[in-house]
Amino acid sequence: MTITTILKTAEARDFLAAIPALLGFQPSESAVVVPFHGNRTIGAMRFDLPAIEDAAGMASAVAGLVCKIDNATGVAIVIYGTAEQAEAVGSAIVAQADVCGLAVIDALYVIGTEWARIGEGTLTALGEVPAHIAALATEADAQAGAVLPEVAEAFAAEVAEALPVASARTNLSVVVNTFERALTLDTATVTALDAATLIVLLDRPLTRDVALVQWARDRMTGAATLDAQVAFKGTNEIPAHLGEVMVGGGARPDADRLRDALRACRYLAAVAPEAAKVGALVACGWLSWALGRSSHAEIYVRQALAINPDHVMAGLIAQMVNAGHLPEWAFTR
Repeated sequence: MTITTILKTAEARDFLAAIPALLGFQPSESAVVVPFHGNRTIGAMRFDLPAIEDAAGMASAVAGLVCKIDNATGVAIVIYGTAEQAEAVGSAIVAQADVCGLAVIDALYVIGTEWARIGEGTLTALGEVPAHIAALATEADAQAGAVLPEVAEAFAAEVAEALPVASARTNLSVVVNTFERALTLDTATVTALDAATLIVLLDRPLTRDVALVQWARDRMTGAATLDAQVAFKGTNEIPAHLGEVMVGGGARPDADRLRDALRACRYLAAVAPEAAKVGALVACGWLSWALGRSSHAEIYVRQALAINPDHVMAGLIAQMVNAGHLPEWAFTR
């Protein structure tokens, strides 16, 4: 589920044009459900399109998720697939929404460059995307797309050379400040050694977890998490209020901090040599998941697991995504 985006659409085709901006990417073979509070969208959820015989079960699960969202009063449904799939899956979700007392704002499907309402079957061309919606879709793709940014080969080579130095010099006293500075990482001026330091820290489970909790909360919580992680290496347990963040519990994070961290980690994953990418890719996966972008999270962790099939955190994120587990804060406003 995505963080809330406010879009003004007057017609069904404008709403369809806005879906990539809500999700951060162009869906295909998908069922997209957009919860509403009154006439305002409060996020968007994408599901893999099920087999027709599984439509009822999927619809029940979808309705259950929507009902967990604070103040959700209705849904809009968009199916991307064949007309037969759209009618079966879309109708099942409409029926389940009615059972749950959710108003159905609209139920649509898209085939190629045409759309229709479920139950009507008259296809209409999508037409040109309104300029204000196209701008939002472009911005969302730039912020959240799972394709890593292009980086200069010469600088990537410098980063690779700096990794042994960064690994040798990195100590716990600089961790919290280093992660806080990463939120304002300037890719035009960052040094190879600074980039290498972040790559090394993200590749170490102890400091990677500090980074994720700190970015989801604040500098002070990062420091508390570091202390807890160090103590955990002995006999103590990590405090529940810190550990719950990793599984999506507690207060909703500051989305701007998560997006800034994701931007930095995407750059680090792009500039790191292949063998050193895993930590940054895993961080990208968790941050995407925390932002409600499970499709992107899956892509990042799949890349990480291709490099290291035994990576524990990548495997855990993959399990959460495949099970459709969303952070609890995805259901609050």
